[in-house]
Amino acid sequence: MYEEILYTPGGMAVNFIPNVAIAVTPSDTAILQPGILFIGGAGDVVVMPEGLDTFVTFKSIAAGTFLPIYVKAVHTGTSASDILICY
Repeated sequence: MYEEILYTPGGMAVNFIPNVAIAVTPSDTAILQPGILFIGGAGDVVVMPEGLDTFVTFKSIAAGTFLPIYVKAVHTGTSASDILICY
């Protein structure tokens, strides 16, 4: 088993053990199995966090970033590209 320690921009360590990574196609209606996103191409990321029923926007996410929040949907308003959901 592979364990990854991720760091938030504020320097907080987040332990994460991915078993699956699947490409995400943003959708206004699709609900995904909750997971952490890997952002391959920079941009804004519009997601529905696991604990909410509304979308929130993370602005200017850099390429190569793991977004350290569990999400269940990625909205079509997302401008970032090459997104993977990992769980």
